[in-house]
Amino acid sequence: MCHRRLCTHRQYVTTGVMMRPLERLQLRSNLQQLYKSNDLIMRFMLINVCTGTWVGMVNFIIPVFALSLGASSFEIGLVRGLSGVGDLLLVLPAGLLIDYFGSRKMYLASCAVGGAITILLALAWTPWALIVMMIFYGMARSIRTTSLNASFFQHMNTIGAGKGGWYKGSMTVGAQFLGSLIGGALAVAVSFAGYFVTASMFLLAPILVALGGKSELMIPASRKKRGLKGSVDGYRHLLRDRILVSATITECINTAFAITFSTFVAVMVITSLGLSIAMAALLISLRGLANIVVVFFGGRLLELNHYRLYVASFIFSAAGLLLLGTSKDVWLLMLASVILGLFSGVMTLVTFTQVGSTEGEKGKVSGIFSFGQKAGMVAGPVLGGIVGSFTGLQAIFLCFIPFFLLMAAYNLLEGRNTRNISGAA
Repeated sequence: MCHRRLCTHRQYVTTGVMMRPLERLQLRSNLQQLYKSNDLIMRFMLINVCTGTWVGMVNFIIPVFALSLGASSFEIGLVRGLSGVGDLLLVLPAGLLIDYFGSRKMYLASCAVGGAITILLALAWTPWALIVMMIFYGMARSIRTTSLNASFFQHMNTIGAGKGGWYKGSMTVGAQFLGSLIGGALAVAVSFAGYFVTASMFLLAPILVALGGKSELMIPASRKKRGLKGSVDGYRHLLRDRILVSATITECINTAFAITFSTFVAVMVITSLGLSIAMAALLISLRGLANIVVVFFGGRLLELNHYRLYVASFIFSAAGLLLLGTSKDVWLLMLASVILGLFSGVMTLVTFTQVGSTEGEKGKVSGIFSFGQKAGMVAGPVLGGIVGSFTGLQAIFLCFIPFFLLMAAYNLLEGRNTRNISGAA
């Protein structure tokens, strides 16, 4: 009896010992499979976190740097807004260049030029010199963004619509969370020159990621070399797509407010409310963190009606803007930042899903969508600078409420029309 128990015990131990290597092999196989199935999106995310941190650091310090040069509220708005002019000048030509040369060459060139311009920003001696330099900064940023967007939209069917928000979310991690946190800590520790040099370093890692990896991340040049007329016809055809146009306008408004928020919330907190630069960094980070939570974990929301998601997002965003534009209490400002971040994330989920499913050459699709982003980058800060000069800094946020309510009304009507057409069919 004792001998049988001993044998049974030995068999159990032996089996357990032999199972452990098998379990380790199975775990390794599962991890490898997980990596292979998510290789593309993980590489896109790594690129976006790094470049987003670069963008966030520059966005955070530019208003402070402009203040140190003696810039007014109007000039600060121009500094940020006219960088978007550089974006707009090249965004549609960038789509053509990407289709012709491929996104790899255009992306690598724009990263190198963008890093050099970032370092040179520290040499600006007046607000207007900074404005001119930011135009060239925007040009490089435009080609970089359009190249990467085109590559992502090309791979979106492989990646899956449910992970579409991860792409923009990873950019938000860098631009609205890590960038402002690192920027807030670095701003009190180094000079402006050291700050800009450090920020430019975050463009080196994306170059390595774009060049490495087993699968090709960037899209090749188009085999169909169209002339100018053919390219214009391609854009004209895409502009008839109401869903693409609506998503582009939504992205324009969403981006306009996001840039205006990151530009003027620091100025408002420091000059109007008498709080520290650390509080400004906290508000920007809270909005970014709320946005990140939605785009990474809110994929199931896409199962709901897209028009209803838009309507809810615009209405709640308008409420957050009202809170941000009227309150002086720190806790209410923090709450407003969270609300705005959450529903901006919902808009991002829907817009990227809609644009990713649009048929057509991805360079041109990305060019149209990026045009909306860049138009928002220009219009938001310029409008904010004008309003802030005449009515005060908090009123800047109130002036966005009509745009959000108009888009809510449009999507409400569009949703009803779509249901009526479906019912008639």
